[in-house]
Amino acid sequence: MKNYAELHCWSNFTFLEGASHPEELVQRGAELGLAALALTDRDGFYGTVRFAKHAKALQFPAICGAELTFEREGEEPHRRPRLVLLVEDEAGYANLAALISASQLRGGKADARLRLSDLSGHTNGLTALSASRHGLAERALLSGDSAGAKSAASDLKDLFDNRFYFELQHHLRPDDSALLQKQLELAKILQLPCVATNGVVYAHKADARLADVLVCVKHKLTLAQAREQLLLRPNSEFFLKSPALMQRIFRPYPQAIRNTLEIAGRCQFRLDRLAGQFPQFPIPPDQASRQTYLRKLVYEGAARRYGFSLESKVERQMEYELGIIARMDLAGYFLIVWDIVRAADELGVLCQGRGSAANSAVCYALGITAVDPIGGNLLFERFLSEERNEIPDIDIDFAHQDREKVIQYVYDRYGREHAAMTAEVITYRTRSAIRDVGKALGLSLAQVDRLAAEFDAIESLDDVIAPLPDSVVRRRDLDASTNMRASRLDVPTPPVRESPPKRAASVLGERLFAFCRRIDGFPRHMGIHSGGMVITRDPLVQVAPIEWATMRDRTIVQWDKDDLQDLGLIKIDLLGLGMLSLLRETFSIYARCTGEKSLALHTIPADDQSTYEMIGHADTIGVFQIESRAQQSMLPRMRPKCFYDIVMQVAIIRPGPIQGDMIHPFLRRRNGLEPVTYPHPKLKPILERTLGVPLFQEQGMRMAIEAGGFTPGQADQLRRAMGHKRSHQRMAEIYPHLINGMVQNGIDRDAAERLFKMLEGFADYGFPESHAASFALLAYASAYIKCHFPAIFGAAILNVQPMGFYSTEVLINDAKRHGVVVKPVEVNASEFWSHVDTEGALRLGFHVIRELGEAQRTQLEGALAQGPFIDIVDFAKRTQLGREALENCAVAGAFSPWFGSRREAMWALRGLDEREARGELGRIMEIDEPAAQFAALTERQETRFDLWATGVSPKRQPIEHFRKYLDAHGVIPAARLVE
Repeated sequence: MKNYAELHCWSNFTFLEGASHPEELVQRGAELGLAALALTDRDGFYGTVRFAKHAKALQFPAICGAELTFEREGEEPHRRPRLVLLVEDEAGYANLAALISASQLRGGKADARLRLSDLSGHTNGLTALSASRHGLAERALLSGDSAGAKSAASDLKDLFDNRFYFELQHHLRPDDSALLQKQLELAKILQLPCVATNGVVYAHKADARLADVLVCVKHKLTLAQAREQLLLRPNSEFFLKSPALMQRIFRPYPQAIRNTLEIAGRCQFRLDRLAGQFPQFPIPPDQASRQTYLRKLVYEGAARRYGFSLESKVERQMEYELGIIARMDLAGYFLIVWDIVRAADELGVLCQGRGSAANSAVCYALGITAVDPIGGNLLFERFLSEERNEIPDIDIDFAHQDREKVIQYVYDRYGREHAAMTAEVITYRTRSAIRDVGKALGLSLAQVDRLAAEFDAIESLDDVIAPLPDSVVRRRDLDASTNMRASRLDVPTPPVRESPPKRAASVLGERLFAFCRRIDGFPRHMGIHSGGMVITRDPLVQVAPIEWATMRDRTIVQWDKDDLQDLGLIKIDLLGLGMLSLLRETFSIYARCTGEKSLALHTIPADDQSTYEMIGHADTIGVFQIESRAQQSMLPRMRPKCFYDIVMQVAIIRPGPIQGDMIHPFLRRRNGLEPVTYPHPKLKPILERTLGVPLFQEQGMRMAIEAGGFTPGQADQLRRAMGHKRSHQRMAEIYPHLINGMVQNGIDRDAAERLFKMLEGFADYGFPESHAASFALLAYASAYIKCHFPAIFGAAILNVQPMGFYSTEVLINDAKRHGVVVKPVEVNASEFWSHVDTEGALRLGFHVIRELGEAQRTQLEGALAQGPFIDIVDFAKRTQLGREALENCAVAGAFSPWFGSRREAMWALRGLDEREARGELGRIMEIDEPAAQFAALTERQETRFDLWATGVSPKRQPIEHFRKYLDAHGVIPAARLVE
């Protein structure tokens, strides 16, 4: 019989305190036979989505709640009084979300501050628990202040009426029984009900030590130091206990147990009821619905993209996609994304849809993506599926320098009370776990750094040690590599009678790795997503609690993109991409040079052979995605001749295909050195374009559909399994269904097993074809501009630095190799940004000079707008640049029209300083002095000045000064290597 509900429980989303995942708590609660379980993480709903999702899958009652921290001046956050609030209904959820937001925004990061006054008018639909020894009244009772305790409890009783309970806990502390009696006495005086909880911090008793380690990490202390400061819990009684055990503990107080069931019965709100938060996108009066308006926009866009007479396959695909959008009621979502893209175009911000949106003909017609999915034969179900029943994830890249304009448009359009940035859960990986746990166990910084350095930055501890047994302390089954690494710990050896000192170090190493294995994937803190924004219909603070991000003036919701997707809330990624800034800059410079605005992303000619020849020669410095050394080594062997070749080129140079040994078979087949074969005849149409070698996730999905009889929705589940961190575990779950489907589809079992092995291996390296197509489009566009307008490309790429792999000096030299004349910075000829002058040369801008950044840009551009400068005095007065910036201009040779050498310009600046120091009287008394004579700069000195001041040498390559020395030592120039 389920006769107890646990109403106070932390997950590991009570950051660096709770020691169990939300799913583990649900699983354990169901195993123990609890009537219900409430998740009450500190000051937030961080883990609530995962908690509710798993509970729904198990049909286990999951109560939404939080433990809020009161404001107390002079007290550290972890020592302040608290209050536990549980959600009963929709009104209670909105109130609790608003209370969390108010307390978070009043404080700072990890410093929420609730006031009693916040509760006024926001208690409907909420049940309050006093938080036991951390409550307002209990704190007073523990200090002997009976009057204060009575006053605090009375205030809360008035605020919550009959829904405020004294929370009774007994963790076998020496003073627990005494506190419990005082609570009961005060409850009787005030006629307040009591309820029993265990204040759960971890699901299993074995994780008590882990909870101590997390507390040490939070406070940056060792276990010994934390124990001295009384920060650790006194024992391991804070685990999820069975109803029978709780009944034994609270046998004298049966009503406190029964009240848990009464409260759980009232708390019927479930988090999946947050549906219906789509903003009501306004439509024209002549449109009957958002779906009809979307249809109108789609067919107008299709006419522009495909021509007014649509082919039957285009119209068929449009209707198919619009039908799914209508059945899933997603028209409003597509209109919101379309509106953002439209606004970006009006603001002059170049944008391009990235990722799975390229699989959708609707997105192509709306201008969200520039990739034609019909021409590219891309799989729509990779983007949207009725079986998946989720809002599709649309990522849009914007020119990174202009992205803020679009973000501000979204804020203005929907209001800051309805829009905020998405959070990102920062989780433990191998190195961070070793560093944090190692310091908590008493290792020095040098020791943990040395140990962490032996692991790859993203290496999983699953690959290092096996899963934990019940007790992390008794672990002995570490593998050889772990023992080897652990033995390298040069740690002080505590006295251990039964073990030699060397064994003591090994025990510490085992313990370290055991804790690290346990917290692998634990949330450490909340960060801010690079560009995700969430938009809601109701005020955001009533839907998703918000808090401050570490980035100035930015607020974030307390959920990441996966949580938002699970809840069906709108999340759009507005990402910054440097290549779009580069392309925008090239279009702008082209328009200035030619007086035409004909060059744009959609007007760049397709299949330009000169561009493909340049790519085939690996002449791709500065070109998007194919400029790395690995890509350049591949290009002469691949020799792309069409757009799809670039799609494959983008996808193949990645860790997965390299590790899967797919590159060499692909190249051999492409060059006619190996016959093209297919794992099964049915897969030829799927793998034909990639010569029988699977490169893309969509191919894996099609293989499951054609060979295994999967529906598109089931194939998408396969795609998700392949992309999951625990891909092999997920694939094992799909194995029976896929094998049986292939057998039923006429494939013998041995061939089916081979196909599954291929898909299982494919899980490690599959790359989305839609992503590759989106990237390939930008790769081709940037290569075309570099090929045909090298001076414009060179000026543009300098103006958007830093980006890519190469320094400014390398980019300048590459432009010279393409015949571009590069002119140095020169006053009255240069602008702040680099540009192409009337002679077609690349004129460097003031921005390349050190110490001339955004802070000085306004001063320079304002002064330049007033006309040419007369002399250095005029330049100094009008620009108001600091002395260091002026001297850097002189060193760079920017004042060459006025002086015979850079040293003369530097001397003249010193003269300006002296005149200012002497004042007006000193200037009246000036006398003519002989002009100073300076030795001329050698070419080597001039190059050194250029590199110091600007990082580039426009006149000569620095290595030229060492050519004789290198020749004498037999160093062969790259140009002569072909000889």
